Amino acid sequence: MKYIIKLAITGLLLFLILKNVNPQETWHQLASVSPAMFALALALQLASNSVAAGRWFLIMRKIGFTQPFPFYLKSYFKGAFFNQGLPTSIGGDGLRVLDCTRNGGTEDSFYGVFIDRIVGLAGLLLLNIVALLYNRTILPRNITIALLSILLFLLAGLGGLFFLRKIPFFSKGRFFGHLGRLSQRYYQVYSSPLSAVVQIGLSVVTHVLAMVAFFILGRAMGLDYPLSVYLVLVPPVVLLIILPVSLAGWGIREGALVGFFLLIGADKSKVVSFSLLYGVTALTASLPGLLVYLNQKHSL
Repeated sequence: MKYIIKLAITGLLLFLILKNVNPQETWHQLASVSPAMFALALALQLASNSVAAGRWFLIMRKIGFTQPFPFYLKSYFKGAFFNQGLPTSIGGDGLRVLDCTRNGGTEDSFYGVFIDRIVGLAGLLLLNIVALLYNRTILPRNITIALLSILLFLLAGLGGLFFLRKIPFFSKGRFFGHLGRLSQRYYQVYSSPLSAVVQIGLSVVTHVLAMVAFFILGRAMGLDYPLSVYLVLVPPVVLLIILPVSLAGWGIREGALVGFFLLIGADKSKVVSFSLLYGVTALTASLPGLLVYLNQKHSL
C-alpha cells in the first residue's frame, strides 16, 4: 500500500509539473540531445558510482570485512538499480546490507552501509557549502543565507555522531545503544586523519563527477550556465531526493530543479527536460546492477 501511495504521489507530482509544459517541445528537446553528450554524461555517472563503491570498500575494510573490491562494486550497482524503483533513493541500501550480512554480522553490515551514506552526504554538503561561499551572488541573499545555515546545521549533526560514543547515555538501551555502537564504528573508520581525508576526498569526487554529468546534460538542453551554477543549485535537489516521498526522487527532482533554476531566470521547459534526461541517465547507469541481480538472484 505504501508503495502504491508513493507511486501515486510520483505520478501526481509529474503531472502537476508537466501540465504547464508543452509535451511536444519537451520531446523535441530530449530528442535533440547529441548521443555523444549523453554518452559522456553516462560515463561520468558510471564513474561516480564506481568511486562511491570504492569509498564503501574502504569503510568495510576498516570494520573488519575482507571481501575484494569487485564484491562491493557489484553490490553497489545492484543497490543503485533498486534505488530507481523503490520509494526512496536509499532503498537499495537494504540489498547492500543483505550482501554484506552473508559475509559478516548483520549489525556491522548495517553500520558500514550507514557510515557510507553519512560520509557521502558529508561530501555533498561540503561541496555545496564551498560553492555557495564562492558564488554568493547566484541566489538572492536571503536564500543563500538560509541554505548555508541548513547545510552547516546538517554537517554539524553528522560531525556530532563522531562523539556520541563518549556519552554514557548512548551505551544503553535498544535504540540509543545502536547509536552508541554506530558512533564507535564511525570512530573506528575515521580515527586516522588520513582515512578521514581520503574518505571525504572520495565523497567530493563522487559528487563532482555527478555534478559534471548534470552540467553536460543541462548545456545539452540549452541551459548555458557555468559549472559553478550547477554546483550551487543541484546539490540541494539531491538532498531533497532522499526524502521518502516519491519513487527514486521522480517528481521531487523535477519540481526542485524547476524551483531553483527559475530563481536565475531559466526556461521552465528546458529545466524539466534536463531533469528528465538526468533521470534516464541515472537509470541507465544503474543497469549493470540489473545484470548483477539477474546473475545472482538465485542466492537472494
